[in-house]
Amino acid sequence: MDNELDLQDETRMWDIYDKLQTISALITDLPVFPSLVWVWTWDIVVDKYKNHLENVDDEYVIKPGLEMHDIFKMFWEDADKNGFTLEYGTEDLDEHIWDWMIDRDIVIPVEDLEEEEDEDQ
Repeated sequence: MDNELDLQDETRMWDIYDKLQTISALITDLPVFPSLVWVWTWDIVVDKYKNHLENVDDEYVIKPGLEMHDIFKMFWEDADKNGFTLEYGTEDLDEHIWDWMIDRDIVIPVEDLEEEEDEDQ
């Protein structure tokens, strides 16, 4: 069985290798523990923020006026009590992060936003 890579695939493979080495070194040097959990959970928060900022969900939206640095401050403040872990799998982690975002009013029900807008008029 021949596992030869063509030049393009081999170049791509080594480019990815270099990037993974760089990312691994950065994660290792991150002065929080466990650093991979921090990176993974923050990435999920950012993804949810971006998706809901565009109002792709019919039920929840990002609370108006919240910026990423505001959310990171909350993320930092709650780090010890959140208990985010990779131990139970990605679905549980995703749900835990979503619950945290709701509890901290990062995402709010669309109906609450509509009520606020009605009160402002």
